Formats: sequence, C-alpha cells, structure tokens
Amino acid sequence: MLPAPFVVPQPPAPPNQVQVAKRLSKAKEDAIAMRKYLWPDVGDDQLWLLSDKRKKGFSSMPRTMPILMNMIGDASKRVGSKSIPAGRAYLVLWCRVFGEGLVKIDNEMIAASEAGYVGERSISTWREHLRVLKELGFIDYRPGPAGPVQFILLLNPYTIAKQLRAKGWVSENQYTGLFQRAMEIGAGPDLAD
Repeated sequence: MLPAPFVVPQPPAPPNQVQVAKRLSKAKEDAIAMRKYLWPDVGDDQLWLLSDKRKKGFSSMPRTMPILMNMIGDASKRVGSKSIPAGRAYLVLWCRVFGEGLVKIDNEMIAASEAGYVGERSISTWREHLRVLKELGFIDYRPGPAGPVQFILLLNPYTIAKQLRAKGWVSENQYTGLFQRAMEIGAGPDLAD
C-alpha cells in the first residue's frame, strides 16, 4: 500500500464583511465590558473614543507600526553605515496622513520636532531619515514650493516588509513577529506570499 500524498494545507478563506463586522463588534463589546469592570469610575467623556464623533484628530495607521518602526531601524543599516532610527519620522508621516497615502509637509521644522529632532541639525536629520525611508521603499517624495520633500507618498508597508525580507534585510524572527501580529489583526493576507 502506498502512503497517502502529503497535502499542503491551504490558508482559510479570508472572512467576509459580515464576519469581520461581527468579530469587531464582539471585540468592542468585550473591551467595553472589561474596561467598565476594571475602571468602573471612568466614563466615556474621560476617554478618547473613535465612536465619539465630537472628538477630532484621530489617525489611521497599521496596528503593526511598532514592529515596522523596529524593522526600519534594523534595515537602515543596509542603506547607510549604521542603524538610523528613521521609524520616528515614519510615525510622524502616518500621524499626518488622511488615508489617501499623500502627506504634505509645509514646515519641515515642525515635522522634524514632532519626530524628536531638535537643534541646528533638525531639518538635515529629518531629511536624512526620509532618505532612508525612501531607499528602503516605505515612501517616495517630491519637491514643492515649501522644500525638497514637501509631498510624501506612503507606500503599503506590508509590501515593503515582504521585499525587505526577500533581500535578507530583516531577520526571519522579526518578519515572523510581523506576520503573527498581522494575522491577529486580520492583515495576514497582505503578507501572504
């Protein structure tokens, strides 16, 4: 008798919109219940809630941002002589985007200070970190009347993470951590080969 052939398991089909909405609704209900249990004296008015339409100033960014920031720091060694913490500049860009992928920087000094770059070299440090992000593939930029990096395009970070992995610029452990977190939040298909 011949052994049964080995079949590679296929990943499950991505959830449909109804399943995603149900899962998010359940997760939200669970979080509210736990919050009220642990902090019964804290009301919604004391929190910054997405559901409160009176609150403004939210940003939408990948939930994997901390991992991506670390990945940028590690991969930056490949486009320079040392590790460059360009992830801070990347976070600033994501905090300034409105969802269409384009960021407009009219005042580089302010953006640089938001990233923690202060002093005489703040703008040159900001530009150097943007250069690193561009060379890694996370962004592209164009000049405008306000400076050489006024218009910045944010590219899909999961596509870039896959490219960095293929080049061997990020460790397998780091990529596995990103993949695991992406699976937890429903973004696994963005990283699947």
